[in-house]
Amino acid sequence: MDKEEVVKLIRDRLGSYHPGGATLEITGNAIEQDNGYWYVPIRPSIQPTRTFEYYDALAEIETDLSLNEHLKVLLLPTLPD
Repeated sequence: MDKEEVVKLIRDRLGSYHPGGATLEITGNAIEQDNGYWYVPIRPSIQPTRTFEYYDALAEIETDLSLNEHLKVLLLPTLPD
């Protein structure tokens, strides 16, 4: 699977999550692959008031991609602009 396919799969799932009212997006082109894992930075549009909701959303997406797409991905939380 190439980078573009990984980005599309992640973007498709990000739209379903809005922790604390935030919209989640992939941060730039800082996506890397190492030892079979894709490392993808994710940025919320605003800082969720309950940070655990943000982390839970990322964990759910990682699990979904692992189980349904057999994709090893680590979504790296970043801060909003």
